[in-house]
Amino acid sequence: MGFPSTPEDRVGMLFWRMHRAARIIFSLSFHLGEMTPDEAISFLVERVGHESANAMAEVRRSFNGSYSPLYQAAYMLGGLQFRALQEQLVGGEMTEREFHDTILRGGRMPVEMVRARLLGEPPGRDFRAGWRFYGDVNRR
Repeated sequence: MGFPSTPEDRVGMLFWRMHRAARIIFSLSFHLGEMTPDEAISFLVERVGHESANAMAEVRRSFNGSYSPLYQAAYMLGGLQFRALQEQLVGGEMTEREFHDTILRGGRMPVEMVRARLLGEPPGRDFRAGWRFYGDVNRR
């Protein structure tokens, strides 16, 4: 949609994508006992480019007990699923605004259920998740 109108905007968007990926790495590493909070702070400073105070606040917030170990991964994967669904539907079947408003009106549900609802494909009694938002993993 042209949000990164300058190279600086693009770098900023890439920084936040890297930040979200780093959250997954340090959160899972911490919960698996492979990284301490101090190591997570160093990771954010050295690998992502956070300032030390921001890295400390991020790690403190992530480990305060209100997030499950898989929260960060689920957040990123859900975002990728919504992006793939948006690419599938917007421009053909609906506008950006219709897509956004329809999702918000639907309430909380798994992205695959949102997809079925938007496509008018009600799940059958024996429904099994099958939609792959990231393409064919065997193509690599």
